[in-house]
Amino acid sequence: MAQTIQVKRGTRAELSTYGMLKAGEMGFCTDTKEVYIGDGSSNSMVGRALSGPEASRPAAASAGRLYYVSSGSNNGYLYFDDGAAWRRVNAQKLTDVSGTVDDIADGSTYAKVLKADLTAGHPNKVSDGTNSKTAAEIATHLNDAAKHRVINDGGSTITDLWSAQKIKNEIELAKHNIEPQASVKDQNLTAPPSSPAEADRYIIPSGATGVWAGKTSQIAEYAAGAWAYYVPAVGWTAYVDDEQKIYSWNGSAWVRTGGALQTITAGNGLTGGGQADSVTLTVGAGNGIIVGSTSVAAKPGKGILVNSTGIEVNIDGSSIVYDSANGNQLTVSTIDGGTF
Repeated sequence: MAQTIQVKRGTRAELSTYGMLKAGEMGFCTDTKEVYIGDGSSNSMVGRALSGPEASRPAAASAGRLYYVSSGSNNGYLYFDDGAAWRRVNAQKLTDVSGTVDDIADGSTYAKVLKADLTAGHPNKVSDGTNSKTAAEIATHLNDAAKHRVINDGGSTITDLWSAQKIKNEIELAKHNIEPQASVKDQNLTAPPSSPAEADRYIIPSGATGVWAGKTSQIAEYAAGAWAYYVPAVGWTAYVDDEQKIYSWNGSAWVRTGGALQTITAGNGLTGGGQADSVTLTVGAGNGIIVGSTSVAAKPGKGILVNSTGIEVNIDGSSIVYDSANGNQLTVSTIDGGTF
C-alpha cells in the first residue's frame, strides 16, 4: 500500500488562528492554495504566484503574496498583497521608468515643450517659430487699455493700433466718399443739438457756436457720444432732410443741385433759376398782345375783332373773297389803286 505524507493543512483563517509554524514546518491553506513554511517566529509563503480571475482573488491579508489575473477583467496584470490591499505590480510611476520625456520623439499630434517654457506644469510661452511671447507679455498687452486707444495712421509697430471708434470713423468717411446722396438733417442749425441720435449728421453753417465753432461748411456726425468732423471735397453731395433738397460742395460753398418739384407762377421776371422753389415768368406786351394782371389777350384792330366768343377776322367781301369751294382759301377779289 502506497504511503501518503500530508503536511499541516487548513483554511487561511485557521492558519491565522493556529499561529506560527515551527522552524521547517509546512502548512497548506486549502482555500487559497498557499504553502507556508514557518521559522518559529513567522510564516513565509512559498511556491508560485496565485492565479485566476480577478474576482476569485482572496482578500488581502498576507504581505508578500502575488496574484496573477489569468482571465477576464484586468487580464495579464500581477498584483502584490501588502497585507491591507492588493497593489498592481506592473503599473509603474513615471519616475520608475528609465529615460526622460525629452527622449520622446516629436509626432504628428504631439511635440515636446521646453522645461523653461513650463510654469507649474503649464506652458508659459507661445511661438509661431519666428515670434515668441510669454504668457505674462501677452496678458500685459491684452490688459493695457491705453494701447487699444492708440491711433497712428502712419505707424507700423505692434503698438500703433486703430481703435474701434477710429475704424468706424474711417468706414463712415469712406461711405461719404462713395454715397452721392449722404443725408444730413439740417444745414442752418448754428448750435449743436442737445440730444443728438447716433449717426445724426449736419452741415455746419457760418456763425456756429459751441463745439461747432470754427468748422463752417464741414459735416458733423455724432458717433459714440462725440462729434466727428469731415471736411468736404469737391463733388461731395448731401441730401438735406428738412428741406428735401440736394446740395453739392463746389470747393467753396454748398450749392443746390436738385430737390423737390418746383412750381411756375405768373409774375414779374424770371427769377431763381434752378435753385428757387418758385419760378416766376413774365410775358411782355406788344405786337398785338395785351398782358393784364391775370390774363394775356390779343389786341383788336385792323380787321381783327376780340370779343367773348374769341378772335374774329372781319373780311371785306368786295376785296377779299372767302372761297369755300377751293379749300377755304382767302383770295383778293378787287385791287383798286384809288383816286387822286
